[in-house]
Formats: sequence, C-alpha cells, structure tokens
Amino acid sequence: MATANNAPQYFDNDLFEPRFQWRMNMPDANGLWNPRGPGTVRLVDVTVTSVCRPDGRQITDAREDPVVTGRLVDDDLRTNAKMVDLDPTNQMVPEIYGWRPRLLDKDGKEVLRGDYLPSAVEDLWPRADLPSGRPDMAGTYHSVLTGLTWAPRVDSPLLNALRELTEEDMLSVKLTMDAVEDGVEHWPDNITLGRIVGSIGPYYAGEPKRFLAGRRLRKNGAKSPLNHAPCRVDEKTSTVFVDLGNSIRATKRGGPLENVGPLRLAVLDDDGKATVLAPLQGIDKGFYERSAGIATAHLDRRHLELVAHHRLALVDAAQKPATLLSENADASWVHADGFVFRLHPGGHGEAASTTLYATRYGKPAPGLRISLDAGKPPFPLVLPSEVVTDANGRARVTFTGKDPGNPRKDIDGVTAAISYGPLRRAGDPDGTLSIRVFETYQPPRRPTWLRDVQPILQRYANLFPVMRDICDLGNYRHVVQYRTYIKRTLLAPVDSPNHMPVTRDLSPGKRDMIVNWLDSAAEPPLLEITTPAELRDILQQAMLVELATVPPYLAALLSIKPGRNVQIARLIRAVVLEEMQHMAQVCNLLNAVGGKPRIGRPGRVPTYPGKLPGAVLPDLEVRLRKLSLEHVRDVFMAIEQPQHPMVDGKPFKGHVIAPEHVRVSRSGELRSVDDKAIDTLQTWFTKAEYEPQTIAWLYNRIARAIIELDAQGNLFTGAPSRQVGWPDAPGTLYKVTDKRSALLAIHQIVEQGEGTPHDLDGDGLGDPGELGHYYMFQEIVEGRQLKRNAEGKWVFEGPEIPFDPEGVFPVIDDPDSYRLPADSVGRRESLRCDTSYTNLLKGLNRVFNGHPEELDNAVGLMFQVQVEAKKLLAIPSADGARTVLGPAFQSPGVNLGG
Repeated sequence: MATANNAPQYFDNDLFEPRFQWRMNMPDANGLWNPRGPGTVRLVDVTVTSVCRPDGRQITDAREDPVVTGRLVDDDLRTNAKMVDLDPTNQMVPEIYGWRPRLLDKDGKEVLRGDYLPSAVEDLWPRADLPSGRPDMAGTYHSVLTGLTWAPRVDSPLLNALRELTEEDMLSVKLTMDAVEDGVEHWPDNITLGRIVGSIGPYYAGEPKRFLAGRRLRKNGAKSPLNHAPCRVDEKTSTVFVDLGNSIRATKRGGPLENVGPLRLAVLDDDGKATVLAPLQGIDKGFYERSAGIATAHLDRRHLELVAHHRLALVDAAQKPATLLSENADASWVHADGFVFRLHPGGHGEAASTTLYATRYGKPAPGLRISLDAGKPPFPLVLPSEVVTDANGRARVTFTGKDPGNPRKDIDGVTAAISYGPLRRAGDPDGTLSIRVFETYQPPRRPTWLRDVQPILQRYANLFPVMRDICDLGNYRHVVQYRTYIKRTLLAPVDSPNHMPVTRDLSPGKRDMIVNWLDSAAEPPLLEITTPAELRDILQQAMLVELATVPPYLAALLSIKPGRNVQIARLIRAVVLEEMQHMAQVCNLLNAVGGKPRIGRPGRVPTYPGKLPGAVLPDLEVRLRKLSLEHVRDVFMAIEQPQHPMVDGKPFKGHVIAPEHVRVSRSGELRSVDDKAIDTLQTWFTKAEYEPQTIAWLYNRIARAIIELDAQGNLFTGAPSRQVGWPDAPGTLYKVTDKRSALLAIHQIVEQGEGTPHDLDGDGLGDPGELGHYYMFQEIVEGRQLKRNAEGKWVFEGPEIPFDPEGVFPVIDDPDSYRLPADSVGRRESLRCDTSYTNLLKGLNRVFNGHPEELDNAVGLMFQVQVEAKKLLAIPSADGARTVLGPAFQSPGVNLGG
C-alpha cells in the first residue's frame, strides 16, 4: 500500500514537501513506511494445505485430492487488486477491490477462478507485540467469489462437491491477514509482505455475503488471551465449528501461535456458570496453517439441545474452568452485510442500503428492535434511528447523504461511524457503519487546467509518487498525452482494479469535470482569467514562479569561492537582484487588484528538485547545484529562454515602446507616459501569441486579463499604501495603481528576462549592459561578452569571461536538510539556514501585506541567509566526503513525528 496518503496533513498541495515521498527514517516520519506503494494486493506462495470433505474428514494428501498442495494465485489477465482506506482519518476499514483469485491444482492447472465481492476488514486487533512495543495487527476479510469459472474437467472430489453444494454461482471466502512487514524497526527482505490463511466453502441462498450469520463468541474481559470468534452449529453432523483464525495471539510477528492449552466448548447458565460440553478438537502446533484456525467440537443429542437455548462459551478447563470467550447476555448478534459506504449527494450515489441480520442462539431473530446511533454532532445523513427485523431476522437500512460542505478543505467530505445493535442492549453496540459523505460539487462551465483540474490531480501525484514513473499527473502535457487511458480508468467501475483513483475518494462530480475537460479540445484549456479573483490566483502563481528562480541562482552564486570567477558572480548577482525585483513587482500587481500576496508558510514554497509553479516549463526540473557551465546552460538558460511571439502572423523581434516615453519617480510612481505608447503596448499584448506554458506566455495572459477586466471597471481596488517602493532596484519597481502602471510593470519583467523579444541579429538588442537574463547566462557559457561586430551583428566576441572550476566549492547536488543524520552538525546548521530562509519569507510576506516600511528588515534577513549558507560550505557532506553542504532553501510546513 501507499502510506504518504495516510497523513491528512499531506493532502494540502501548498504544504507538500519532497520528503513526504521518502520512506520514514525516524525521527523523520517523512512519507511513513511505504510511500511508493501502488496500493496493490498480491498473493505470494499461497498454498492449499488441506481440504475438508462433506463428511468432515480432513485430507492433507494430494494423492487423495489434487487440490492439496495446489496454489491460490492472482488473475493472470489483469492488474492486481487494490486495498483502499475509506479516509485518511479512518484507516480501520480498508477494503479489497478488484481481486480475482485463481485456484490451481498440484500440477499447476487452473481449476477455478472468480471475482471477489469487495469487502472491508473486520476484527482488527493487536495479535503480537513488536520489539519496540508497537502492536502487530491482524484482521479478517469475509466475502464471496462471484462469476465462477470452472475448468471443463475437475478431478478434485472436494471441488466437485463444492460445485454441487454452492448456490447462486458463488463461493464463500474467509481470510485472516497478519504480520505485514513494514520495516519500521529494520529493513528485511520481505518488506510489504505478510501472512494470510483462509478457507473457501459453499455459499447458500439467503445467507449474508460478507459474514457468517451464526453465533458470536466475545472476549470475556480485557484479560482474556483470545480475541472474538465466530462459530456455527451444524445440527446435521452434531458439530460446532469455531473459527479461531483471528483469535489466538502470535508469539511474534509472523511467528507460531501461542499455546492456549486445551479448550472446551461450554454453555453458560443465567448466572454465567459454565457446563463443559466437549473438548475443542484440532488445535495443535500446525492447525493455523493447516485448517486456517478452525476447530471443532462434536456434540451428542443432549448437548445439541443445550446449545439451542443457552449461551455458548470457550473455557480453559485447567482453570476451574475459566471462561475465555462467550456470547453476550441474551445470545443475540446483529451484523451488517456490508458496512463501508461512500455517498455522493446530488447524484445517483447519494443513498445506500445495507441489510442487518439478527440472530439469537444462532437462529434468525424476528421482531428485534435495532437502534442506529450517528452520535454527536449531527452528521449530514438521513437515516432511521431504529429498525425492526422481519420474520427472517433481517432489517433493511437505507441512508441518504446531505451536502456536508467542505469543512476539511483539502480532504473531500466528512466521515462518521453509525453504531448499531439491539435496542435492549443500548450502549453495547454490535457493529459500526463507516460512512463518508462527499461534498456536492458544482463544476465550472468551462474548466481549466490551472484552476480546476491540476489541484485535484496534483494531490494524487503528490501522494502516489510511484505513478510519476509512468505519468506525472501534475504535468499538463503528460495528462493530455495519456488522456485516453486516464479517462478510461476514471470511468472504470469502482470495483475494477483499473479504477482511478485507487483510493476511491474522487466524487462523481469532480470525475466528470475532469473527463469533460479531457474531451473538450485537442488541447484542453490551460488557463482562463475571466474574473478579478482568477486574476489574483494567477498573479499568486506568477509570484511563486519568480520566487522559485531565486534559490537556484543564489545557490550557484554562493558556491563561488571569494575572489574567484568574479565576472560570472557579477552576472549572476545581477540576475538574482532582477528576479527579486520581479517578485516584488508581481506582489505590487497583486495588491493593486485587491489581492494579498502569500509568501511562505502557510502556503506553497517552491522545493528542489522540482518544477516551476504556474504550469510553466513543465518538463524542466529545477535543481540546486554549484556553478558549472552545464548547469547554467541546461537549467538557467532554459528558464530564461527568449520567446519571439507571433504578431500579425510574423515573429516579433524588436522593441515595443521606447524608454523615453515613460517617466517614473525613483520610488516607483508613474509620473507620465505617452498615451500613444500605452495604446501601442496594449495592442501588442493583445496580439502577441506566445508558446503556451512559457513564462512570457503566463505574463501575456495576465496582461490581457488586466486589459479586459479594467474595461469592465473597478479592477484596481487595492490600497495604494500597500505598494512597495525600492529606489535602488535594478530597473523600476512600479507602484501599480492603474492599467498603465500595471502594463508597464509586466512589460519590464518580460524585457528584463522572461521572454525578451530582442533579436541578436537585428537592431533591437539595445545596451549590452542591460541584457536579458538569457543572454547574460549565455555570456557565461560562451565565455565571452556580447558585442557588435563590423557587420553590426551581435556576437560573442567581446572580452573574455573565464570560468575557473577550481574557483567553485564542491557543493553536493540538491542539498537537503532532511537527508542528513538527525543528530549531526550538518543537520543542525542546515536547519539553521532553513530557519533564516523561512524568516525571510515571513518578513517579505509582512512587507507586501501592508508594511512596506519594513523592507530593510527583509533585506537584513536576506544577508543573514547568505551568512548561514556560507557556513555550510565548510561542512563536509558526510564523514570523509570531498563534497560540502550547501543551502537547501527549505521551509517545512508540516511536522509529523519528527
């Protein structure tokens, strides 16, 4: 199973961190014990150890029945089954979906296959204690195999008898699972594997499908060494079958069962006094593996009459006798045939039903009043508070979900437990219905990737990292590429192993929205900005894009040794300052249109290695690495790749407006601008067509939205006092108050780096001292400054810009505080640098949310980050390593046990 999705905190896309996809390494909980699990259930080395003939004789020799020593295996024609929790806050009722087991005889010939009706685990209990003191859990699954396919010829006497006995083309299956190795205490070869025993028997019409409507022996006090056990009295053979498969503790995880001594079947009188009837037979050293823990007691006619009207019990004859398990006071039992449900208000799945079966002394209990208690506070569910069983001891319960809203924000819907049991035993319920009610989802008229689809799919990409090996669900291009398969899996039946998501936690409304989006066009809509709220959301994404570029550039800059590679350091430092200005500029834009920039936690902080936010450059992995020509070329230049938009059908490669047409104060107020220049700029933004998912494309869409929304009026509603000035900024940090200043601000961002339209072969490059970021990085790679040659073309033939590899600290790639030993100096110092970075983000958040006068405080924190980062360059990355640590630029938002 996957376990990253077991932590509710990890469902928040904005707070998700790469370490949540790593296996736990305490005290760092990370992604718990199996974060790369696909949620599959597989059978490994499951062997048939015995068969029980209708006459009760047990056979363990393959010469008498070829099924003995045969194997139970998975389907060979489709993918594995899935194990699915109801909710991250209710992991106690995982269900098995899509399981199709096959039975092979001793020669490997398939003799039977069938589909397992999905069911949930029951009777979870701590079967063993691990060395650390943690419990090792065990539980049972009970259901039926449907759609049976038998071999044309079956040589097994047992299977032929089963085929004759079973009704409605079904077989009953009971499984006990335990000893799942999670590797928390050590890392064994059998990680994720566990132990399974079980039995397959006939199914008779009218029986429940997910449990045996017989009798229920319960623990007699907390000190009883046995867990609850179902039993059945077979009057035809005068035999009582007691299923102890999930009742006896194990000596250790996966080890033999404890010796519980000789057990006796007894009946209890009204005072609880035991009368021993018969010894429980079949309990020996190997009975768990041989008989799935099922024991028997053979009764005479007098004893059969006693058990028909008295409570059954198991006693330890050696203790005078001591009662270990017994039926409750009136020998009644109520159980639901299916007790886990998902409701989707407003659609076909808003209601569900289950049948409660009531027995007394193992017989149907008619006229029994059963209470249903949803507890407090009121749950968004309509259900009766009481039902009464019919003549067959059954009561049908139907419940309807109501829209619960979205109280948990990142986890859809709400959950509740509905307890049920005989009304006369109020406060002593027999079972629980576990229900999840999803919120009612109203899909947008025209869904887009960034606003509607990616937030849903990104969560699955985060919580199930194994999927990224095939398709990154957070990547627009990957999703469109695999759209046919994604759509088919979304629409697959919920009980299919191919159903997506494997967690079965996507509401039909959201599923249909994604399917409709996939079908909407050859290139489904990426981004549409039609309201001020949508504009604010996209500006927040743009701000994160700018923030995401600073740490990689700064990491390379800090890796340069003092006094070495001086010209390269000057170029990178200039880019870093302009990226900071761009980030500040987007914050001013966001404030101008009534938004509130979210910088730091709680909220998204770019992580490394990782993708840029805003769905831009989705195939580029941004990393933290020391300075190298390869890194500058492959990552930095890829980020700043120039874009030549198509304007009126031709590539645009020149200036849009001349700088002399704009007058701005040193603090960023727009003094004057030529109206014609603004008209030209607005027309250019409207006509320019960029390659989708480039940074220039994102800003062009923002500019178009500002033009369109401003025409509708009342767009620039933000308080001017929230605008931040930066007199010493590279270029101009515009204080944005209207459409003019907004478009000029966006144009400057484009000009300075992201998608500059200048053409090296034309006349539009301008002053080589004001190059776009791409060309500044290209000078580093080429090792020469740009200059005009005799023909007037721009070429890399200027003064040399030498690169000295020895002038760079040997910093490890992608430093990460949480990869370092928890008690190491390196971890301590790296976290100290992370804390300074976190404080910087907090400081910037305060500056751009109404405290522009505190900008100097943020600048001081920026220098503190650099001081802390430089200290890391003197710490070896590991004992004896030649490499050193570097800044991780992490800002943890979730602390889960570490």
